Amino acid sequence: MDIILASASPRRRELLALLYPDYAVIPADIDESVPEGAPAEAVGELTARRKTAHVATQHPGSLVIGADTIVEIDGEVLGKPRDAAEAALML
Repeated sequence: MDIILASASPRRRELLALLYPDYAVIPADIDESVPEGAPAEAVGELTARRKTAHVATQHPGSLVIGADTIVEIDGEVLGKPRDAAEAALML
């Protein structure tokens, strides 16, 4: 069975390689926008499930691993910054 990481994250690649060095990386090309009103604690899981499902439909029979990281402040989920200036503003 093939193992596929549905993420482009360098850190996730590094961690998975420690456990299983023979895997493929196929980043999921999905919309990662947060649904309006979604609880912060559900957003990361929802996005990870979307990534996994997207890649798994293209590679049946493979073990597909999806993950997502969120940053939440006072119940507000901060999305991915568009650029370095927006990242600095978030910090």
